Amino acid sequence: MSIPLDHPAPPPLDEATARAHAAELRALAARHGITNLRFASDGRLLGHLEADRDDDDMADFDLSVEALLDRSLFLISDRVLSKPRVSPDLLTATPL
Repeated sequence: MSIPLDHPAPPPLDEATARAHAAELRALAARHGITNLRFASDGRLLGHLEADRDDDDMADFDLSVEALLDRSLFLISDRVLSKPRVSPDLLTATPL
């Protein structure tokens, strides 16, 4: 899926929209090998990426959510939680 360069970016996925569509988001994530989906902050979700999946699956999920909800987001793998100086919003992300 591609987006024209002159296409304005949609607003970031907010918590109310994410929670209202949580079941759809979890189902969509599962199709891309993503589980344990959590809301971190506006436009940022945290999820567990299955070992046989890669960044392409994460990007495809991001684009699929944008097409579904007209909201932008960036999915971050929970693998970052083991790194030093992790953003506080990722540490306190709450399940969808």
